[in-house]
Amino acid sequence: MTKLFRDAVLIAIAVAAESSQAAEANPRIIFNDDAQMLSEAPQEGTAEFVRSWLDKEVEAAPFTTYVFLAATPDICTFESKAGETYGDRLGPEFSDGWARGIRGLRTEGTDALAVVTEHMRTKGKEVLAAIRMSDTHHRQIDPRDPLCPKFTIEHPEFVIRQPDRRMNETALDYSHDEVRDHRLAIMREIAERYDVDGLELNFVRWAKHFPRDQGREKAPVMTKYVGDIRKMLDGAAKMRGGKRLTLGVRVPESINACWLAGVDVETWVKRGWIDYVVVSTWNNTDPQLPVDEFTRFTEPAGVDTIVVMGNMIGSIYSGPPSILDRPVAMSAKHKPNSYQGMLITESEARGAAANYYTWGADSISFWNVGIHFGGEATATPEQQDRIARWTTAVRSKESVFAGPRTYRYLPMGKGMSSRKPPARNYPWYDEGRSPLGHVNSPVLTFAPESAGRRLAFPFRMADGRKGERLSGRLTFWIYHLADDDEMLVDVNGRLVDQSQIRRFPVGKRRGGLPGQRFEISLANCPPFCGDNELGLTLKSSATREHDPYMEELEVVVDADSPAAPP
Repeated sequence: MTKLFRDAVLIAIAVAAESSQAAEANPRIIFNDDAQMLSEAPQEGTAEFVRSWLDKEVEAAPFTTYVFLAATPDICTFESKAGETYGDRLGPEFSDGWARGIRGLRTEGTDALAVVTEHMRTKGKEVLAAIRMSDTHHRQIDPRDPLCPKFTIEHPEFVIRQPDRRMNETALDYSHDEVRDHRLAIMREIAERYDVDGLELNFVRWAKHFPRDQGREKAPVMTKYVGDIRKMLDGAAKMRGGKRLTLGVRVPESINACWLAGVDVETWVKRGWIDYVVVSTWNNTDPQLPVDEFTRFTEPAGVDTIVVMGNMIGSIYSGPPSILDRPVAMSAKHKPNSYQGMLITESEARGAAANYYTWGADSISFWNVGIHFGGEATATPEQQDRIARWTTAVRSKESVFAGPRTYRYLPMGKGMSSRKPPARNYPWYDEGRSPLGHVNSPVLTFAPESAGRRLAFPFRMADGRKGERLSGRLTFWIYHLADDDEMLVDVNGRLVDQSQIRRFPVGKRRGGLPGQRFEISLANCPPFCGDNELGLTLKSSATREHDPYMEELEVVVDADSPAAPP
């Protein structure tokens, strides 16, 4: 080896190491925007309005990568020739939804994707176009619905035939060459005509790509398609004379849920097609996500593992109990004082993110945050301040463990069966599961036959996972439980001393139902171990009008509690 060659190799190694350290120090943090600004934009000065909106997002949340909704995938927010621009089919008088903003920008000789890309580039952001791979906000194939694509209207033969025989399916089946080709043409148009840094493929909206009983069987079809998209992006990068274009994927919240959607993300990563993976819930923040199912193959491949955090932490259920202790962290758009309206707090964000980082996540993707910077009821200064606090708190593992962590576990899948077709057209609607089919935290019901039998509530918690002593409080509620009912409580099989358990009527924090609130100091809890169980054994066997049940657990860890080593 010549000295010149050896020096070149050493320089290359040093540059690669420096680049790797920089990437580790500055991981990709994503901010998703669903083009809400187009719905609120004025007819004049539209581009300036959009830029002002973007500036507010940049100021409020820390992120490196801006993902802007470009296609649903057939309806587009930009001036598309391959696809259909939103609202154009309905004529010049139509001005609902994104139409007003799209037309305002058109009169100025531009469009949303061009304005967003140019402006966010001046802010030093990576800009990606979001492609919703199967959005079905349109619940019927109706030409009057601006979200129902002309392509679907003209080709009903491509609509998925679901095994449950639902009558309101509107998603298209990727088994058909015509569907894949049509949508690939839209993606190619974006990659070749716009100065974007790449694409993010959203397989979560609405995770219907094949009949819902054929996900694993049809996954090779989608795998070949993702490979075709990677080749298209490589060709576009070569045509533009630039660097590799980013290809990110937003996938359902567990490997099993991915298979249900026909998504073989592990193969895509191992073939070198993917630059980052976003592990995503449907529409909220869930501390229970099994991030390590993904890091098992993303980490060895050097692919970023990013976890979605939504502005909402609650479930879809809007029935009792009433949630009475969240004055700011409650949505003005949803049923008040219900799980459905619960917005995430800074401490809850720290708790969820502590789990994500501990089990291998590189960073966070902010979802459904971009709608809160205009005139929505949820866009008040108080709500924007809350958003700024919680998004800043989770920007890194260090910032997460610098403050108190609240781990809140809710019945995310409760009430899902009420959304079955024709009410909605989610891919899955089984009780206790998310719309993506993922099995959520359980509701523990103490039926008469369970008297004396231990019921277990699993909960993942980063704090205390090495058995270290914590400072804080564990709280749970059991509704329809009488104050004289005997309940044994254990953590990971070790009983908590009854004298260390404080019991109260459900009280001011939860209302609308009778029951008992249990509180235990973390200093008096048996050791935690990461993936934990709260064990509950009802010793009483009284005849009751309503079976007692438990569905919410809260663990508050004080800021000065020691963080377990990695």
